[in-house]
Amino acid sequence: ADTGGRGFAPPLIGPTVRRIVQEQLVTLRRFNEKVAKLDRSGLAQRFIEEPPRVVVTFGKGLRVTHAEPESGALGFGLEGDAHAHCPDFNETEVDAFTLSYRMLTQNNDRLSIGRLASIYESDWMPAEARANFEHAREHLNAYLDSRATLELPEGPITIRELIDVVIYGSLAHSNQGKASVFESWMATPACHGFVWAEFQAAMMKTLSFFRFFKELNEAVIQHHD
Repeated sequence: ADTGGRGFAPPLIGPTVRRIVQEQLVTLRRFNEKVAKLDRSGLAQRFIEEPPRVVVTFGKGLRVTHAEPESGALGFGLEGDAHAHCPDFNETEVDAFTLSYRMLTQNNDRLSIGRLASIYESDWMPAEARANFEHAREHLNAYLDSRATLELPEGPITIRELIDVVIYGSLAHSNQGKASVFESWMATPACHGFVWAEFQAAMMKTLSFFRFFKELNEAVIQHHD
């Protein structure tokens, strides 16, 4: 989705709905303030140039295994003790970032993307702005529902599942079932660093969508001021 730098020509509105529009514009501004806060965060600043890294160390019992996949191409794997860690992981930065992230993604929060969706569905909203928002939100959901590069012993997971388990099973400590899943991930030394690296990468990717929503909000606000 692209605002195109053109701005929008909003439809005419009567005085009876002007107060509601102004309240909704305040919500757009507050959303933008949260996105700006995320952009200034230590986590976002840390990964401006480079993505999160993972360092893997192997024990003395490392063995190379060979397999003959169905495709006929020769494959190989590694067996033995391994430990993966993410040298860029900073717990304080992740906690601070996640606090604002949750506000923008929990549908019951007044500053959430779900709340934005209801505003963009309003009759006063320019059709082009509504279409751009819906298009960007579809892309965000497609990304969240895509397969994570991390594959766990129990099978593949989506980006959405990874974020959900890390936030509500570790950072927010609000769901015992997710906490058990997260603890099982952390109990596997080879998974530890990959979980945190992929989680932080997912935070940066979703932030790029938040930035677009912020720009779109600014275009709508500009044409109602």
